[in-house]
Amino acid sequence: MEIDRAAVREAFDGKPLIEVGGRRFVINPLCEQVPATTAHLLREAARWILEAGDFPHAGKLVGEEDKGAILVAAVSLLSDLPFGMARWYPSGLAGQVQVGFSMEYTAGTIYLNGVEEGDRVLIVDDMISTGGTLVALVEAVRQAKAEVVDIVCVAEKVEYGGVERVKRETGLDVKTLVRVSMAGSTSRVLSSAGDSPPTPLVDVP
Repeated sequence: MEIDRAAVREAFDGKPLIEVGGRRFVINPLCEQVPATTAHLLREAARWILEAGDFPHAGKLVGEEDKGAILVAAVSLLSDLPFGMARWYPSGLAGQVQVGFSMEYTAGTIYLNGVEEGDRVLIVDDMISTGGTLVALVEAVRQAKAEVVDIVCVAEKVEYGGVERVKRETGLDVKTLVRVSMAGSTSRVLSSAGDSPPTPLVDVP
């Protein structure tokens, strides 16, 4: 069955923007549950990730619990891969890795569970903005003496440079399915994976 990419693109296109601490956020059903996330949207986003990611070389998934947990779980069900999860609070259990992070709306420490030495990990996330969370996730996986084989995010806020930051600080590429501009009065999808050529980024009056 063909992936409903249009449903994923539409989830991020023409959506309200709010500003918090000088950063703009897109209110959408996949990340914010506004309106509520449908099973269809979650399934199609997970299927698209499964198509885009290097799953043949991965043995485990990793994500973070803030907004990406439901997506990691959906991808796990489709791929039959186990997953580890980065949480925002410590459990004190043996093997937990902690790494400091700084992202667009907060800073602190993440605590990664479920990753072991020698694991080959594929990181899944809902959205990349400044890239702070992903940089911390990569560092946590590496501290666990595991390898990141791929990173896939559903959406990318193009103005915030997160993809470039992850590449600069970790040496890894981030695959994104939908590139979103936050420059206008509402969000605007510029391009999506497989488009050729991508729509150039221009300011929207």
